[in-house]
Amino acid sequence: MHHHSLSTRSRRALGGAAVALVLVPVLALSGCASSPGEAAAAAAAKPLSQAAFITRQLGLSSADFGAYLHQQSVRLTAGTSDFVAAYEAGDDELARALYAPTRSFYNRMLAAAPSFAELDAALDGPGTGWHAAEADLFGGASGVDRSAVGAALNADTAALERAVAGLRPSVDEQAAGVAALMAGRATAAASGSAEPASHTDLYDLQAHVDSSREVFSGLRPILVTENAALATTLDHRFDAVEAELNTLRTGVAFPGFDTLDEAQRASLASAVADLTESLGEVPGTLTD
Repeated sequence: MHHHSLSTRSRRALGGAAVALVLVPVLALSGCASSPGEAAAAAAAKPLSQAAFITRQLGLSSADFGAYLHQQSVRLTAGTSDFVAAYEAGDDELARALYAPTRSFYNRMLAAAPSFAELDAALDGPGTGWHAAEADLFGGASGVDRSAVGAALNADTAALERAVAGLRPSVDEQAAGVAALMAGRATAAASGSAEPASHTDLYDLQAHVDSSREVFSGLRPILVTENAALATTLDHRFDAVEAELNTLRTGVAFPGFDTLDEAQRASLASAVADLTESLGEVPGTLTD
Protein backbone atom coordinates (compact mmCIF):
# COMPACT_ATOMS: atom_id res chain seq x y z
CA MET A 1 0.00 0.00 0.00
CA HIS A 2 1.35 3.42 -0.90
CA HIS A 3 1.34 6.32 1.54
CA HIS A 4 0.54 9.72 0.11
CA SER A 5 2.52 12.73 1.36
CA LEU A 6 1.10 16.22 1.19
CA SER A 7 2.37 19.71 1.87
CA THR A 8 2.31 21.14 5.38
CA ARG A 9 -0.71 23.22 4.48
CA SER A 10 -2.64 20.21 3.24
CA ARG A 11 -1.67 18.19 6.30
CA ARG A 12 -3.05 20.96 8.52
CA ALA A 13 -6.25 20.84 6.52
CA LEU A 14 -6.45 17.10 6.91
CA GLY A 15 -5.89 17.36 10.65
CA GLY A 16 -8.24 20.22 11.42
CA ALA A 17 -10.73 19.90 8.59
CA ALA A 18 -11.54 23.52 9.29
CA VAL A 19 -11.67 24.95 5.79
CA ALA A 20 -14.78 24.21 3.75
CA LEU A 21 -14.32 23.86 0.02
CA VAL A 22 -17.66 24.06 -1.71
CA LEU A 23 -17.85 21.56 -4.54
CA VAL A 24 -21.59 21.40 -5.07
CA PRO A 25 -24.43 23.75 -4.09
CA VAL A 26 -26.12 23.15 -0.76
CA LEU A 27 -29.75 22.25 -1.26
CA ALA A 28 -32.30 24.27 0.70
CA LEU A 29 -34.39 21.95 2.84
CA SER A 30 -37.99 22.65 3.71
CA GLY A 31 -39.34 22.31 7.23
CA CYS A 32 -41.45 19.29 6.37
CA ALA A 33 -40.29 15.73 6.94
CA SER A 34 -38.17 14.36 4.12
CA SER A 35 -38.11 10.91 2.60
CA PRO A 36 -34.99 8.70 2.87
CA GLY A 37 -34.19 9.53 -0.74
CA GLU A 38 -34.42 13.25 -0.09
CA ALA A 39 -32.25 12.91 3.00
CA ALA A 40 -29.61 11.06 1.00
CA ALA A 41 -29.70 13.72 -1.69
CA ALA A 42 -29.33 16.44 0.91
CA ALA A 43 -26.36 14.68 2.49
CA ALA A 44 -24.69 14.27 -0.89
CA ALA A 45 -25.18 17.97 -1.57
CA LYS A 46 -23.31 19.11 1.54
CA PRO A 47 -19.99 20.79 0.75
CA LEU A 48 -16.89 18.71 1.31
CA SER A 49 -14.24 20.03 3.64
CA GLN A 50 -10.85 20.66 2.06
CA ALA A 51 -9.54 17.65 3.99
CA ALA A 52 -12.25 15.36 2.64
CA PHE A 53 -11.77 16.70 -0.88
CA ILE A 54 -8.01 16.08 -0.87
CA THR A 55 -8.46 12.61 0.59
CA ARG A 56 -11.00 11.73 -2.08
CA GLN A 57 -8.83 13.15 -4.87
CA LEU A 58 -5.81 11.17 -3.71
CA GLY A 59 -7.76 7.97 -4.05
CA LEU A 60 -9.32 8.92 -7.36
CA SER A 61 -5.98 9.92 -8.87
CA SER A 62 -4.29 6.65 -7.93
CA ALA A 63 -7.20 4.51 -9.09
CA ASP A 64 -7.66 6.41 -12.36
CA PHE A 65 -3.99 6.21 -13.34
CA GLY A 66 -3.92 2.53 -12.39
CA ALA A 67 -6.85 1.91 -14.71
CA TYR A 68 -5.10 3.90 -17.46
CA LEU A 69 -1.96 1.76 -17.12
CA HIS A 70 -4.00 -1.43 -17.35
CA GLN A 71 -5.83 -0.17 -20.42
CA GLN A 72 -2.59 0.69 -22.19
CA SER A 73 -1.01 -2.65 -21.28
CA VAL A 74 -3.93 -4.62 -22.74
CA ARG A 75 -3.72 -2.65 -25.98
CA LEU A 76 0.05 -3.05 -26.04
CA THR A 77 -0.24 -6.84 -25.71
CA ALA A 78 -2.65 -7.06 -28.65
CA GLY A 79 -0.63 -4.65 -30.78
CA THR A 80 2.66 -6.39 -30.05
CA SER A 81 1.19 -9.72 -31.12
CA ASP A 82 0.20 -8.21 -34.48
CA PHE A 83 3.57 -6.52 -34.88
CA VAL A 84 5.53 -9.69 -34.07
CA ALA A 85 3.44 -11.74 -36.49
CA ALA A 86 4.27 -9.35 -39.35
CA TYR A 87 7.91 -9.03 -38.26
CA GLU A 88 8.58 -12.76 -38.04
CA ALA A 89 6.76 -13.39 -41.32
CA GLY A 90 9.08 -10.95 -43.10
CA ASP A 91 6.29 -8.49 -43.94
CA ASP A 92 8.56 -5.52 -43.38
CA GLU A 93 6.19 -2.94 -44.81
CA LEU A 94 3.43 -3.88 -42.37
CA ALA A 95 5.86 -4.25 -39.47
CA ARG A 96 7.26 -0.76 -40.10
CA ALA A 97 3.75 0.66 -40.23
CA LEU A 98 2.85 -0.99 -36.93
CA TYR A 99 6.07 -0.12 -35.09
CA ALA A 100 5.40 3.43 -33.86
CA PRO A 101 1.65 3.16 -33.18
CA THR A 102 2.16 -0.01 -31.15
CA ARG A 103 5.04 1.47 -29.17
CA SER A 104 2.79 4.40 -28.27
CA PHE A 105 0.86 2.17 -25.88
CA TYR A 106 4.15 1.35 -24.16
CA ASN A 107 5.32 4.95 -24.09
CA ARG A 108 2.12 6.04 -22.35
CA MET A 109 2.98 3.74 -19.45
CA LEU A 110 6.43 5.12 -18.71
CA ALA A 111 5.46 7.53 -15.94
CA ALA A 112 5.24 4.30 -13.91
CA ALA A 113 8.50 2.83 -15.27
CA PRO A 114 10.18 2.58 -11.83
CA SER A 115 7.52 -0.02 -10.98
CA PHE A 116 8.69 -2.31 -13.80
CA ALA A 117 12.33 -1.31 -14.24
CA GLU A 118 13.64 -4.74 -15.34
CA LEU A 119 10.97 -5.16 -17.99
CA ASP A 120 11.54 -1.59 -19.13
CA ALA A 121 15.23 -2.34 -19.66
CA ALA A 122 14.38 -5.47 -21.64
CA LEU A 123 11.70 -3.85 -23.78
CA ASP A 124 13.15 -0.40 -24.34
CA GLY A 125 16.88 -0.56 -23.68
CA PRO A 126 19.43 0.30 -26.39
CA GLY A 127 19.66 -2.63 -28.78
CA THR A 128 17.10 -4.76 -26.96
CA GLY A 129 13.39 -5.41 -27.35
CA TRP A 130 11.73 -2.85 -29.58
CA HIS A 131 15.02 -1.23 -30.50
CA ALA A 132 16.47 -4.50 -31.71
CA ALA A 133 13.52 -4.72 -34.10
CA GLU A 134 13.93 -1.03 -35.00
CA ALA A 135 17.59 -1.48 -35.95
CA ASP A 136 16.65 -4.46 -38.10
CA LEU A 137 13.60 -2.96 -39.84
CA PHE A 138 14.80 0.60 -40.33
CA GLY A 139 18.55 0.50 -39.90
CA GLY A 140 19.47 -2.60 -41.87
CA ALA A 141 21.12 -4.37 -38.94
CA SER A 142 22.46 -7.76 -39.94
CA GLY A 143 22.36 -11.10 -38.18
CA VAL A 144 19.16 -10.38 -36.25
CA ASP A 145 17.27 -13.48 -35.12
CA ARG A 146 13.71 -12.31 -35.70
CA SER A 147 12.21 -15.35 -34.02
CA ALA A 148 14.15 -14.66 -30.83
CA VAL A 149 13.41 -10.92 -30.86
CA GLY A 150 9.71 -11.54 -31.49
CA ALA A 151 9.40 -14.21 -28.82
CA ALA A 152 11.08 -11.95 -26.27
CA LEU A 153 8.83 -9.02 -27.17
CA ASN A 154 5.69 -11.11 -26.71
CA ALA A 155 6.88 -12.69 -23.47
CA ASP A 156 8.08 -9.45 -21.88
CA THR A 157 4.93 -7.62 -22.93
CA ALA A 158 2.75 -10.32 -21.37
CA ALA A 159 4.83 -10.06 -18.19
CA LEU A 160 4.36 -6.28 -18.22
CA GLU A 161 0.59 -6.63 -18.44
CA ARG A 162 0.70 -8.88 -15.38
CA ALA A 163 3.03 -6.49 -13.56
CA VAL A 164 0.73 -3.50 -13.88
CA ALA A 165 -2.50 -5.35 -13.11
CA GLY A 166 -3.75 -3.77 -9.90
CA LEU A 167 -0.89 -1.26 -9.79
CA ARG A 168 -1.98 1.99 -8.11
CA PRO A 169 0.89 4.51 -8.13
CA SER A 170 0.58 7.09 -5.36
CA VAL A 171 0.26 10.79 -6.11
CA ASP A 172 3.92 11.30 -5.15
CA GLU A 173 5.02 8.45 -7.43
CA GLN A 174 2.98 9.83 -10.31
CA ALA A 175 4.39 13.34 -9.93
CA ALA A 176 7.97 12.08 -9.71
CA GLY A 177 7.44 9.65 -12.59
CA VAL A 178 6.09 12.30 -14.95
CA ALA A 179 8.87 14.74 -14.05
CA ALA A 180 11.49 12.07 -14.78
CA LEU A 181 9.76 10.97 -17.98
CA MET A 182 9.65 14.49 -19.41
CA ALA A 183 13.22 15.30 -18.35
CA GLY A 184 14.51 12.03 -19.81
CA ARG A 185 12.79 10.22 -22.63
CA ALA A 186 10.44 13.02 -23.72
CA THR A 187 13.35 15.45 -23.98
CA ALA A 188 15.29 12.85 -25.98
CA ALA A 189 12.31 12.41 -28.32
CA ALA A 190 12.05 16.18 -28.76
CA SER A 191 15.69 16.21 -29.87
CA GLY A 192 15.30 13.30 -32.29
CA SER A 193 17.57 10.93 -30.39
CA ALA A 194 14.98 8.45 -29.09
CA GLU A 195 14.44 6.53 -32.34
CA PRO A 196 17.75 6.75 -34.23
CA ALA A 197 16.86 4.33 -37.03
CA SER A 198 13.11 4.80 -37.51
CA HIS A 199 13.00 8.56 -36.73
CA THR A 200 9.56 8.00 -35.16
CA ASP A 201 10.43 10.27 -32.23
CA LEU A 202 7.31 12.42 -32.62
CA TYR A 203 5.08 9.40 -31.94
CA ASP A 204 7.07 8.76 -28.76
CA LEU A 205 6.78 12.39 -27.69
CA GLN A 206 3.02 12.50 -28.28
CA ALA A 207 2.59 9.38 -26.15
CA HIS A 208 4.73 10.82 -23.35
CA VAL A 209 2.64 14.00 -23.39
CA ASP A 210 -0.58 11.95 -23.41
CA SER A 211 0.56 10.09 -20.31
CA SER A 212 1.81 13.21 -18.55
CA ARG A 213 -1.46 15.01 -19.18
CA GLU A 214 -3.39 12.01 -17.87
CA VAL A 215 -1.42 12.20 -14.63
CA PHE A 216 -1.74 15.98 -14.45
CA SER A 217 -5.52 15.82 -14.85
CA GLY A 218 -5.68 13.71 -11.70
CA LEU A 219 -3.20 15.84 -9.74
CA ARG A 220 -4.48 19.23 -10.85
CA PRO A 221 -7.32 19.59 -8.29
CA ILE A 222 -4.81 18.94 -5.51
CA LEU A 223 -2.14 21.15 -7.10
CA VAL A 224 -4.57 24.06 -7.31
CA THR A 225 -4.86 24.05 -3.50
CA GLU A 226 -1.05 24.26 -3.24
CA ASN A 227 0.02 26.46 -6.14
CA ALA A 228 -2.76 27.68 -8.43
CA ALA A 229 -0.30 29.69 -10.55
CA LEU A 230 1.73 26.57 -11.33
CA ALA A 231 -1.43 24.65 -12.26
CA THR A 232 -2.42 27.42 -14.68
CA THR A 233 1.09 27.58 -16.15
CA LEU A 234 0.98 23.85 -16.76
CA ASP A 235 -2.37 24.19 -18.53
CA HIS A 236 -0.79 26.65 -20.95
CA ARG A 237 2.42 24.69 -21.41
CA PHE A 238 0.64 21.43 -22.16
CA ASP A 239 -1.43 23.32 -24.74
CA ALA A 240 1.73 24.80 -26.25
CA VAL A 241 3.36 21.39 -26.76
CA GLU A 242 0.14 19.97 -28.21
CA ALA A 243 -0.04 22.94 -30.60
CA GLU A 244 3.52 22.25 -31.78
CA LEU A 245 2.72 18.58 -32.38
CA ASN A 246 -0.52 19.44 -34.15
CA THR A 247 1.32 21.64 -36.66
CA LEU A 248 3.50 18.65 -37.58
CA ARG A 249 0.94 15.85 -37.83
CA THR A 250 -1.19 14.87 -40.80
CA GLY A 251 -4.28 13.25 -39.31
CA VAL A 252 -2.84 10.78 -36.79
CA ALA A 253 0.46 10.37 -38.65
CA PHE A 254 3.71 12.15 -37.91
CA PRO A 255 6.59 12.73 -40.30
CA GLY A 256 10.05 11.38 -39.58
CA PHE A 257 11.97 13.60 -37.19
CA ASP A 258 14.75 13.76 -39.75
CA THR A 259 12.43 15.69 -42.09
CA LEU A 260 11.94 18.62 -39.67
CA ASP A 261 13.80 21.84 -40.37
CA GLU A 262 15.85 23.68 -37.76
CA ALA A 263 13.07 26.16 -36.94
CA GLN A 264 10.58 23.35 -36.32
CA ARG A 265 13.03 21.48 -34.13
CA ALA A 266 13.90 24.57 -32.10
CA SER A 267 10.26 25.52 -31.55
CA LEU A 268 9.32 22.02 -30.45
CA ALA A 269 12.32 21.68 -28.15
CA SER A 270 11.55 25.02 -26.51
CA ALA A 271 7.93 24.11 -25.79
CA VAL A 272 8.94 20.73 -24.36
CA ALA A 273 11.64 22.35 -22.20
CA ASP A 274 9.10 24.78 -20.74
CA LEU A 275 6.65 21.99 -19.93
CA THR A 276 9.44 19.86 -18.45
CA GLU A 277 10.54 22.74 -16.22
CA SER A 278 7.02 23.26 -14.84
CA LEU A 279 6.37 19.54 -14.29
CA GLY A 280 9.65 19.36 -12.44
CA GLU A 281 8.20 21.75 -9.84
CA VAL A 282 5.20 19.55 -9.06
CA PRO A 283 6.80 16.89 -6.80
CA GLY A 284 8.25 19.50 -4.46
CA THR A 285 5.06 21.52 -4.46
CA LEU A 286 3.05 18.51 -3.27
CA THR A 287 5.49 17.54 -0.51
CA ASP A 288 6.94 20.82 0.82
